Amino acid sequence: MRIIPLIVALLALQSLSFSENTREPSLKSEATVDWRQNKILLRALWRLGAAERQQSNAALRTQIRAALLERLSIVIESLWRRSAPAAEIPDLSNFWSQQKLHTFQVAGNEASATLWVPLRGKASLMAELPFAFGRELDESGATNSALSETAYDKRADMGAYDASPSEPLLYSGLVVDARHLPFHASLNTAIFSASGRQIYGVEFLRRATAVKRGVAGFYISAKDSELRQRAGVRPLKISALDIGANGTNENSLVISEEDAAKLTAHTDSVKNLRRARVVVLVSEDKILDRY
Repeated sequence: MRIIPLIVALLALQSLSFSENTREPSLKSEATVDWRQNKILLRALWRLGAAERQQSNAALRTQIRAALLERLSIVIESLWRRSAPAAEIPDLSNFWSQQKLHTFQVAGNEASATLWVPLRGKASLMAELPFAFGRELDESGATNSALSETAYDKRADMGAYDASPSEPLLYSGLVVDARHLPFHASLNTAIFSASGRQIYGVEFLRRATAVKRGVAGFYISAKDSELRQRAGVRPLKISALDIGANGTNENSLVISEEDAAKLTAHTDSVKNLRRARVVVLVSEDKILDRY
């Protein structure tokens, strides 16, 4: 009669072993790219088993950091492919070594950690990526391409906001509404005229400007309190016609020839573009990317 309890016990152990082998991983990580805040936010939660609970906090910290860096590598590869699809993924070994956890905690049977990486600014991802900064600028910072072919003649004493048919307006920046399009924010948002002429992108910015400000700011509302700080008091406000490459490039925008002419007609408007005073309005579901 003792055989039955023994069989039951063996079946229970087998079931437990199967459950242990098929359960979800106990260390989970996730990442969110917040385009409004210009940050990559990473979080990890580790449900500790008996073996992990025997490890030191330092050992747990090392392992959870490695998991977050692995998740970060997936995010960065995706962002790079989105911004420079034809280029090889750069070596960021030095960048990885600089990343430190912002929080780490062990409580009961759980360990948790967070890490965030700025998209722009000092020690940011933008500072590490080998974009073609300033390729369309000459040594003086002027544009090599014919951006001002459609510019009007200007008087020497022309005011900033003169608006006669023969005199262009000075715009403090650019606000492009792309909320009606399948546009996705990226580290290198390019803007083209309807004829296919590129008028903005990382190629038109000095590296220091692109790193400090980012190529564009992304918001979901034209009333956002920070939008004016980015685009100035009198930006040109327009609606994008389409995404780039005949509707296949979700990271670039097409604007009308008329709007392109307005934007590039005044020398100081072009200078404000070179200061990255560009904002793109995106739909609410596009302001965050989750990985």
